[in-house]
Amino acid sequence: MSKYQRNEPCPCGSGKKYKKCCGAFNITDFSSEVINGELDRLHQQFVSFAMNKHSQTIDEQMTRFTKSDYDNEDMNEIYKTGLMIWILLNVACLQGGQTIFDAFFQAYRNRIKHQAQHIFRQWPNAVPSVYEVLGVDQASGQLSAKELLTDKTYPIPTAEGETFMEGSLIIGTLVPYADRYNFFYSMIKLYSYDKENVMELLRHYAAKDDGLNTHFPAFLTDALLHEADSDEHQQHDRVVQLFANHMVDKGFSDEVILKGIDLWNKYCKQETPSFVKSESYAAALEYFVQKTVLNNTAMTQGQVASEYGASHGTVSTHYRKLSQTLADTKQ
Repeated sequence: MSKYQRNEPCPCGSGKKYKKCCGAFNITDFSSEVINGELDRLHQQFVSFAMNKHSQTIDEQMTRFTKSDYDNEDMNEIYKTGLMIWILLNVACLQGGQTIFDAFFQAYRNRIKHQAQHIFRQWPNAVPSVYEVLGVDQASGQLSAKELLTDKTYPIPTAEGETFMEGSLIIGTLVPYADRYNFFYSMIKLYSYDKENVMELLRHYAAKDDGLNTHFPAFLTDALLHEADSDEHQQHDRVVQLFANHMVDKGFSDEVILKGIDLWNKYCKQETPSFVKSESYAAALEYFVQKTVLNNTAMTQGQVASEYGASHGTVSTHYRKLSQTLADTKQ
């Protein structure tokens, strides 16, 4: 493992110079793999601790911050995922003004290896933000993502089989490891959102008193609701998000999801469809992908229409349009 210069910023994300942070503990004398393995274990233990010991508190915080602005259950679940990331690390919701992270660290600190402990205790300093996917190195499988507010680029490992769309956005909290970063708990992939509008929202809430961390629920609400506008382009983007959400919930790979998004973008480029209810086109898109990409003969139009809360007849009409336009591009 390469050595860090003593006056360089510490890779753990503390903001201190290396010599005054991890360098003081000779952290480079230990394998990064060993330390990262310990941090992965702590990550899993912390989430399990939170769910088992503080589920009622988490539910109370979810109720406190959840709005009824979403008319789509999928969007509501995405919002709750974002809240969970924020609540576990950043919200002082326990007695004495403690966070759930504070409670876990206090209970387990004596069991954490010293080198990993110094990095782990920096995790609450991380706050949710938005990152643009710059690309994935095919050899290492490492994702490169740029934080929109700071333009800082982060190296992030990816799970096997996980793919990302270049230029898409991710909402999440990056926490430091020994020689890299990783998203805490989960992430929200925004496949087709307007970057400039999200950037404007980020700046707006970051400029408020106490910054984005305090106002994250409001930012997340506005960012997700932005797609509910009636503008034609935004309606097209909403179809993408609905389709992607359903496919993710069903466990389909990012490769299949990205294929469906590519087909939809080709269709919109050729036909420029105009419609009111995004759910009907999203259902038709999934049915098209199920039938023509995945060769799933068991799926019915009625079934997929029901899953999206759409009319069977409208889904059938949209499916025919998709089939006619995409007949030569489905493979």
